Amino acid sequence: MGVVDAFLNFLERLGGKTVEVAERPLSRIPSGRSIQDRLKALKQIQMEVEKEKVEETEKEIAEIIEWRKQELQKPFFERLAEGMLKYFRGPIRILSNSFKGLEYDLYRANIKMSKDTYVALTLVVSVVLFIFAFAVGILVYFPYGISFLFGLLGLIFGFIYMRTYPKLVWKNRVAEVEKALPYALRHMASLLSAGVGITEAMVSVASANYGVISEEFDLMIRDMRTGASLEDALTKFEEKMNSESVSRTVKQILRAIKFGGNLADILYKLAEDFAFDYRMKLVEYVQKINGISFVYMFLTIVMPTMFVVGILAGSIMAKTLIMPVESLAVILLFAFPALSLIMVVMIKRGEPR
Repeated sequence: MGVVDAFLNFLERLGGKTVEVAERPLSRIPSGRSIQDRLKALKQIQMEVEKEKVEETEKEIAEIIEWRKQELQKPFFERLAEGMLKYFRGPIRILSNSFKGLEYDLYRANIKMSKDTYVALTLVVSVVLFIFAFAVGILVYFPYGISFLFGLLGLIFGFIYMRTYPKLVWKNRVAEVEKALPYALRHMASLLSAGVGITEAMVSVASANYGVISEEFDLMIRDMRTGASLEDALTKFEEKMNSESVSRTVKQILRAIKFGGNLADILYKLAEDFAFDYRMKLVEYVQKINGISFVYMFLTIVMPTMFVVGILAGSIMAKTLIMPVESLAVILLFAFPALSLIMVVMIKRGEPR
């Protein structure tokens, strides 16, 4: 029995040393002398450690899923461009350095994308258009040389379009700002008349639903919160828009702040002037549309019909089809719709903003 007692005492001391070097606090282990209690405590600690490991793993998986959701919110082409930039950063950076003024165009268009990423996106879009145009040429049974020429034209068109796209976006943003400017000015004027400060009035416009102009006001508020003065924020907004209406508004606000004056009345007057100018432009636009509508009907209805009748009459007289079916299909399916699209774009571009 003495040997058995000595062996049990040895095991108890060994268990005590194991508990001492464990990462868990000693207070979690029972102070009883029974080795069974100590083994149960160790097993409980092991179970808790495994449970915490499972919770940490689940937390990491949830973070990965959330990150993946945020990534998927980006457009597919943007994610493709970032992947392309990852492997071809050197050549893309060399190409982006040749794009003078692109970074400023992206800033004015409020495109939240780096210059290198946008150049990578330009290459992706150009390659996709090349493949699409080449496939269209093959589908209409054009020779490979002509199909390749179509693809090359698609590549060039995509490259030029993507280079000018930020400028187009900026022009549309300026037009949207000018269109919503009277409403924003009336909003500010009503708050100023009620005794609200100009900064609080700008915050109210930024939180309202006025589209692009609310976004721009929010950017001005952020600039002022980071240390910029009201004059600097308004001047930056004026330079970014490069609009006569915006410039006139900013100058009137700064003049009223500097020299004094009833800013609410000034903003009301500006809003009425801008609204009147818009109504006059709308009247002129309606008059132009009345004349363009006849040209549009001729290009979309009369001209295709006359073309088909002419082809049929010529084929009957020649007793053979004077134009291949593939070419006829291309003209009817692409040429005339393209003319119609051009007319629609021209009409849309002439719309007053």
